[in-house]
Amino acid sequence: MSKIFSSVIQVAFLLTGVACVQLIFKLPEESDTNFIINLGRYILEHGFPHVDPFTIHDGIQLVAQQWLSGIIFWEAWQIFGVAGLKLTDFIFGALLIILHWRLCFFVSGNKIVALVLSFAVGLITATSIVPRPQIFSTLILLAEVSLLEKFTRTGDAKFLIPLPPLSALLINFHAAMWLMFFVLAAPFFFVKDTRHAKFLFGTLAASFLFGFANPYGVDAMTYVLKSYGVDIINSHVSEMFAPSAQTVGGKIFYAAEALIIFTFARVKLPWRYILLSGGLTFLALLHQRNLLLFYFVATFPLACAWQNFSVEKIFPRRDDENFPNRVPMTILFFMLTFVNTAIVTLILQDGLAELNTPLKILFVVATLLLLYNLLVFKREGRLLHAAILPRKNFSLLVTALIVCAIFSVTLADRKDDTDEILTPAIEFILQSERPENISLWIGQGGGGLAGRFGIKYYIDSRSEVFLPTNSGLKKNILAEYLDLISGKLYYAEFFSRYNFTHIIIADDMPLLFNALSRDENFKVIYERKHVGEKKTVTCKIFVPKVED
Repeated sequence: MSKIFSSVIQVAFLLTGVACVQLIFKLPEESDTNFIINLGRYILEHGFPHVDPFTIHDGIQLVAQQWLSGIIFWEAWQIFGVAGLKLTDFIFGALLIILHWRLCFFVSGNKIVALVLSFAVGLITATSIVPRPQIFSTLILLAEVSLLEKFTRTGDAKFLIPLPPLSALLINFHAAMWLMFFVLAAPFFFVKDTRHAKFLFGTLAASFLFGFANPYGVDAMTYVLKSYGVDIINSHVSEMFAPSAQTVGGKIFYAAEALIIFTFARVKLPWRYILLSGGLTFLALLHQRNLLLFYFVATFPLACAWQNFSVEKIFPRRDDENFPNRVPMTILFFMLTFVNTAIVTLILQDGLAELNTPLKILFVVATLLLLYNLLVFKREGRLLHAAILPRKNFSLLVTALIVCAIFSVTLADRKDDTDEILTPAIEFILQSERPENISLWIGQGGGGLAGRFGIKYYIDSRSEVFLPTNSGLKKNILAEYLDLISGKLYYAEFFSRYNFTHIIIADDMPLLFNALSRDENFKVIYERKHVGEKKTVTCKIFVPKVED
């Protein structure tokens, strides 16, 4: 019973980061989430689309490369609303963290190293566990690496049996990541064992054949080759940017990267670890969309490198006269004091009165916990000793929750909510118009949202879909859109090409917003100001004036 209780406490400790994000903060229902929910609904009602049914453009070829993700998110949203999306995020985020924890323990045999490393990874990635296909694809790829590692260490071929089905799941959940299945397997060939190589090659060949088990065939298997590595995508889509050291998330990534490099330089590790972590570090340096995969897959070799770590080396026993206990205990005391002080400081930066109730509670708990830790040191002299640690699980769990909350505040992207700005405008139009009678111009961030209301629109966040290589059209719709909002394309010329019934635009696109506001050929039928966390955004609906 005590082992079960201990395991439950450890899992709770590991999951505090993702739990805090899902419980305390609003779900970032971004443009990709809106589209993928709409996609799931459409597939369940009409089957697999091969021509895009959501936009005003005729004949756009479509590979719904995230169709299975869309169905899961749609069902979760339909049954439970936003709470369903949060629950889905938590479940798959929890599976990611637990699988990472078990993999770290498998390669190290060190419970403390596995727990601390996976807790850190779960904390850092908590704000990235959002309703997008990446949570499914990252889990599948981490499961693949875990199975390959077990096969490599044990030589037991039974661990290879699940790989072909995982390949089939991956291409249906997130086809853009399917080729990564084979990229991550490549480092595991660097083992001097002919039998190992033969079994692995045969399994990957079967995994390739299983990739055909999708509704779009070769088009889904090669989707990434036609969609990424394109200059216009790399320069426009934020997730394709390199991590910036000017952001908190960027600083954490570069610190993690330096830690991996430093560790690998001092400890001799198998080549598969070096190639795996090095390759994923390179990919993360190119595009921040790879950060989630980096943290969950590139970090587990650290557990192997630190497998000989022991708490007793840092916090020796009281009866060890050669190493007095006073020095490490003093260091730990100041570390805990610093953490609590930093928590209070960060919270007060925004003003305690403006915080939501959960964070106010955490503020009080942080202060009380500091006093509690003082009493612990006064009475017992240490906190992390093996005989004392089990009696301090609650304290550590609360501390973890507080730290996770602060990380979430620091790392969370605090942009104004697109849905809160655009949803009232769309609902205003629907008061007098049927969805099928509307031809809407709206920015990329609002396209998927409009689609959820059954409205056809000009463009959405699927930037790669609007490239000629994917759309099958001669014109580059994405380039046309970017030229319009940047002023390279004259707005009057653009709107003369399309018969839009309504135009929704906010003043965060100042060139187009100001031009339409001054143009006598357009009439404003709706105007509303949205007060956000950082600024106030004005949204307007324009309609072309009809000549008498």
